[in-house]
Amino acid sequence: MGPSDELVEDKPTKYVHSRVLEYDVSEWPPFPIAFAVAFQHVMFCLGTVVTVTYIVSDVVCISPNDPIRSQIFCSSLFMVGLATITQTLLGVRLPVFQGPSFTFLPPLLAMKSSGTWTCPLNNTENQPNIMNTTLNVLSYVDENTKYNRLNELQGSLILASLVEVLLGATGAVGILQGVIGPITIAVTIFLLGFSLYPVSILYSNSYWPIAIMSALIVIIAGVYLAHVKVKLPGCPWRSKSKTDTSPKAYHLFNIFAIPLSILLTWIICFVCTRMGLFPTDPTKSAYMARTDTRTELIESTPWFHWPYPGQFGAPKFNLGLFIAFISVSISSAMESIGDYLATGKTCDALPVPAHAVNRGILIEGLMSVLSAFFGTGHATTSYSVGASIVTLTKVGSRYAVLLSGVLALILAVFVKFGAVMSSMPDPIIGGIAMATTGIIIGLAISTLRTVDMTSSRNISVVGISIFIPIICSETLNRYPNMINTGNTELDKVVELVLSFPMILGTFIALVMDNTVKGDRHSRGLLPIINDGNFDVEQNAVQLCPASRHVSRSHLYDVPYLDKLCKDNVTLRRIPFIQNIGHTRKCEAV
Repeated sequence: MGPSDELVEDKPTKYVHSRVLEYDVSEWPPFPIAFAVAFQHVMFCLGTVVTVTYIVSDVVCISPNDPIRSQIFCSSLFMVGLATITQTLLGVRLPVFQGPSFTFLPPLLAMKSSGTWTCPLNNTENQPNIMNTTLNVLSYVDENTKYNRLNELQGSLILASLVEVLLGATGAVGILQGVIGPITIAVTIFLLGFSLYPVSILYSNSYWPIAIMSALIVIIAGVYLAHVKVKLPGCPWRSKSKTDTSPKAYHLFNIFAIPLSILLTWIICFVCTRMGLFPTDPTKSAYMARTDTRTELIESTPWFHWPYPGQFGAPKFNLGLFIAFISVSISSAMESIGDYLATGKTCDALPVPAHAVNRGILIEGLMSVLSAFFGTGHATTSYSVGASIVTLTKVGSRYAVLLSGVLALILAVFVKFGAVMSSMPDPIIGGIAMATTGIIIGLAISTLRTVDMTSSRNISVVGISIFIPIICSETLNRYPNMINTGNTELDKVVELVLSFPMILGTFIALVMDNTVKGDRHSRGLLPIINDGNFDVEQNAVQLCPASRHVSRSHLYDVPYLDKLCKDNVTLRRIPFIQNIGHTRKCEAV
């Protein structure tokens, strides 16, 4: 059958996928292959879940031996699994992995640095802590204050995540794309990385040699050895021929850089602890490099626990957190759109239809709301690593990623596993944060690749949007009582906004980029086409092979939804519902 120019109504052309992918988006790989890919996704996000859990727990001033730490970890991992399963089945329906969003951490650090949340002195526990590096003494809040802060996180995050829900449900994502360009996104991501630098310093401060070693392992494995392929025994399920079992090569160092760093440095810390190289005095900073500082946490944690909404109490509201979370919710949605397009590109499934993008953002918002109810202290977002793993493994199946969500759910129920991960020595977290924060800043710089940075206009917008928020943040850190409006609550809100560079920087970049005169091309807003689905970069059309002129939009359609909407005109007009019974073209270059 020759190539067709159009899809015939209700008779989609069958697509035989290219050998660029061993398994296409809608195909079920053999279980060994699917499990291997799913395991990679879970292992890659594990370090992020641990880091986020540590930061949230320390910001709230939860004791290292408090079982709540392991509950937050397991709840985060549970939401990773639930969000991934929902996204692949009902959301954008691409192999997009969901995980904790780093963008929600700077507001928490701003709450701490602004003095809104402090850890009052408690002499019952004297241990080093991320939030008190001068005295090397950890101060914890009482039970009521601890739960009150967790509840404020819940309520503020719930309301802010509803903004993302509205963006997807109303189709307003397209409007935002028209005003939020690469410059605004680059400034936002850069200031995100800048806001996280204290995390690396404060965790690493407990024992710098281990932290540097942890960071170096990530850099060596994930950067220097990223191009090195490791041959593994051939698998008859993977090959075209059952007799072809020749070894296959994979970029294992790149994929497992963070888990490898955690494993090696944890072993080194264990050996040093057994040899007595680390102090036994809890007031010494190096004490937190020991592997036996949180044995009480592991022993007191039950083997199984099923996370549930409201496990830490009823949600409350904090105006400052709410304002900060709104900003990062919008930024997270814009990043996710880029992840959808990147994954669609690697899966040879461009353009991504508008209804799929809207539905993906809608699902992310709903999962973030649910994550808030679980008390994780953060939202969920799409991970760019999903596109990288598809490129490396040649497995573009959404069902392999769905299996990773199932694995995450299973691990989340084993709370003892969460307790073990929560007992990780602090300098390991510091080293990983050091490497990953650097990658975040590099990602921000790469966002400017389509922007004409020889233009004085763009240089000015980027520089001013970055420098002014940093100046405001550092000024408030040095002079914490300079804001005095006469209203205590208003003072706290203003201090939080000004001490959180991402909010001010995003606002300045957004206003300047849309008010200072400049053409779309120099601003990085590449010419776009609209095929009736979604606006994509013009060069994305080249991804539609010349031998196949039909759209692959059916990959994004939710099963059985066509029958439900067939006789209902109102449902068909909802922005996140797929279009029915019309032709779609894929322009050939």
